[in-house]
Amino acid sequence: MKRTTLAIAAILLSAVFAASAAAVPLKVLTYNLGLLRVFGFNFVPTVRERAELAPREIARFAAEQSVDVIVLQEIWKSSQVKAITEALAPLGYEVVRPKGCTLIGKEGGLLVAVRQPLRIVSWSFTQFKKSTFIDSLARKGVLQALVENPGVDGAQFVLLATHTVALDTDQGTPVDEKQVAALKSQAVHVLSILEQAYAAGSLPALLVGDFNVGPGYADASYRLIADAPGIREAGVVAAPGEALVTWDPGNPLVHFGKYPNEPAAKIDHIFMRDGSMGRWQAIETGVVFTQPVAGLALTPSKGAAPVPTPLSDHYGFLAELDLAGAR
Repeated sequence: MKRTTLAIAAILLSAVFAASAAAVPLKVLTYNLGLLRVFGFNFVPTVRERAELAPREIARFAAEQSVDVIVLQEIWKSSQVKAITEALAPLGYEVVRPKGCTLIGKEGGLLVAVRQPLRIVSWSFTQFKKSTFIDSLARKGVLQALVENPGVDGAQFVLLATHTVALDTDQGTPVDEKQVAALKSQAVHVLSILEQAYAAGSLPALLVGDFNVGPGYADASYRLIADAPGIREAGVVAAPGEALVTWDPGNPLVHFGKYPNEPAAKIDHIFMRDGSMGRWQAIETGVVFTQPVAGLALTPSKGAAPVPTPLSDHYGFLAELDLAGAR
């Protein structure tokens, strides 16, 4: 009887260890910082002031929330990249970003940071082949990385970070066919890279970034990716029915920015795709970076009172995921 009891206990204990080893929790953040400034013009108000405070705020949030994967957009200058990289380094983050500039000196805008024990095995960047005139001022495209967790049997997943073209809409319905065509081309481009990186369906993948479309907002364009085979959006899975707005006309940086009339929408996404070597589960999602930042304010007009603002015209989107490996 004693041997039987010990055998059952051993089986249960091994099952517990197997279950804990099979599930790898990850926190993933996507956040557009809105730091585009061209020929002295701010596409979003107070670029310089926000850029100065961004490294501190990103590092503070990363430390408080224990974020494992950070995907930032609109980090256009090497000085901005350097400041954010230095702020994240003491927290154990490895940072990569596409290099190279356009004729007006703008980089690709993407920055990916992963926290130890995660490491980036390899990465590459592919520029979009089609865009609009405004977006052609920057080197937008797809940053593809192979990420490994050495502490969990070398578990790997594919990370695709991107920022697609913005659309002008009338209450969420696109009004510029050229913009829609450019976005369709970019969506096809992203999905093509995903298929190539997918390693014959073996590796799980994440597709993360600012897509400038969402449920009910340029919905047909959103569905190009959201309804692609095997793809699920973390917010839809973890919080069905919740709006999870990341573009908010109530945000002063939107209200007093270049696109004040665009409706509220969730346009920043974390898409998941399972592989034979691992399956994603979305545990919890939320909208972050919504509150005013100490020291940040804009003055709408001469003589007007300063209006406190958050760090960006976008809010961030944070997802807690589990990656369960095949056993």
